[in-house]
Amino acid sequence: MQFRPFCITFLAASAVVLTGACGSAESTTPRAAKPSASTPSTPPEAKPMSEEQLSTLLVAGQDLPGHKVEEAMQGGLVSADRPECRDLATLLLGGAMTGTGGQVHTQAVKGGTVTKVSLHSWFGTKAGTILADVKAGGAKCGSGFNALGGTGTIRITKVVADSTTRVGDESVAITAEQQSDGKKSVIEAVMVRKGTTIASFTAHNASAATEKPAVVVTAQMSKLNS
Repeated sequence: MQFRPFCITFLAASAVVLTGACGSAESTTPRAAKPSASTPSTPPEAKPMSEEQLSTLLVAGQDLPGHKVEEAMQGGLVSADRPECRDLATLLLGGAMTGTGGQVHTQAVKGGTVTKVSLHSWFGTKAGTILADVKAGGAKCGSGFNALGGTGTIRITKVVADSTTRVGDESVAITAEQQSDGKKSVIEAVMVRKGTTIASFTAHNASAATEKPAVVVTAQMSKLNS
């Protein structure tokens, strides 16, 4: 759009003398740019912790008075005769979880109960997917299934999931009855998600009642939350 100039003029002795200045109807003074509404940025995807970082957060002897804490190795791959029970079987047998960003393991022994503790870090939302699969297994596999691990086939005869467990961002607790080599025993397992990290706890006593790993879970999550 073109603006017409405006002028201030005076008449003197029948002659037109220009004594003013001309300008456009719109000021030539630069206007400050109007701030635009800021566009919220997408938060960067959370990165999994490395094994070095996880190792500093893994529960140790000084965190568990009354327990003997010792090194534990990663378990072997575990499968199940029912696909929906596979991730649950991996938790119950302390098996290997593949595709992690890092993983560390230890075990706490008190009396005859051995509790394996594992920290696994995951990329993206995988930690939530793993825990959801274990929860689903707890609901679908109550009547039992066969788990195949490094020591052979173990018959899980009964599974009871505790949906009221509240630890970390989300969690699940499982009590399972197993039968191996003609002997029956109980496995107490807990899985907790904290961000992109999964903490799993598998307690087992082959000759007596298995103690629930509540003390070990509390000590580990206190350290993981620090």
